[in-house]
Amino acid sequence: MGKYTIETLAEINAEYLMENYKILQIDINMVNEYVDMIERTRSTREPRPGDTICYTAPSGEYYPQAHIEYIADGKAYVCEQAGIHISRNDQNIWGYHLASSGGSWLYLPVSELRYIRQEEKRFWDFGKGMYRMKGINFYATVNVWECDINQEPFSTRTHDKYYLYYLKNNRQGEQFLLSNRHMGDRRLKSELEVQAWLRTYRAVISHFNENQAVVWVYKEKFHFLSPEGYENLPAEKDIIRMNGLRYCKRIYDSKNSTLHTYYVWYWNDSEKRELAVTNGMQNEIRKKYEINENENSGENQRAIEELRSHKIEYVDLSPLYL
Repeated sequence: MGKYTIETLAEINAEYLMENYKILQIDINMVNEYVDMIERTRSTREPRPGDTICYTAPSGEYYPQAHIEYIADGKAYVCEQAGIHISRNDQNIWGYHLASSGGSWLYLPVSELRYIRQEEKRFWDFGKGMYRMKGINFYATVNVWECDINQEPFSTRTHDKYYLYYLKNNRQGEQFLLSNRHMGDRRLKSELEVQAWLRTYRAVISHFNENQAVVWVYKEKFHFLSPEGYENLPAEKDIIRMNGLRYCKRIYDSKNSTLHTYYVWYWNDSEKRELAVTNGMQNEIRKKYEINENENSGENQRAIEELRSHKIEYVDLSPLYL
């Protein structure tokens, strides 16, 4: 008796079934053979193809599910973020072949990997139906290893990482650019805005490189509240940019390097009304927490007040201007 039946495999392949394909017994046989081959070839003494690595790169970027494609000459060929196709065609000594997609790819010395635990991992292969155009997902237990070769003071496991640029010849009136590979870019007009952002997010600059600074900040978690919940929350008031400027409250968790930001958004209503009616009423209430940009100097006002009153020191950004 294998891990999967037609019913249990169908539960995790709703998209496959929506395309009018069926899970067949031949698919069950294929998947259960894969699971058996993968799980019985694991070793806690050395990594195997298909295992996972919790990998922290020298740049501080953290990849919690990096994938081992193959191992040769004492090195593991690793994809930082992969979609994992497994096939019985072109079998190797493990009895299967991995053909993953994604990136980026790199080699890691096996000697740098440390076993930490086991967990289930998603794999896929084409179904055995007539057209064989859709992939069937399944899970098998693999070993998880850790590789931490970080050279930065923090990593994206605990902090967010930004690159701050000085736009020396920019003509749009915006002198600075903040860039984050996961959250995109944003522009700031003045050093005061930059300093307020650095203070709000408890930033640490690890180093400068020409017109660029590498900046590590607290991770931010957003919490949506009703007006009552917001007004009763014992926290400091501030201003956030979220579909324009609006009031917020903030709580800092220095132990976990996390900034909790609370603001009034759509909330649960005990009255039974049509959704459109409820949203219309709540939109009107939410406007009370919005701010006209022409009447305010911008976001992160609490930090701006601290800077102007000399309660905190400006961060030295002079290397940006060289």
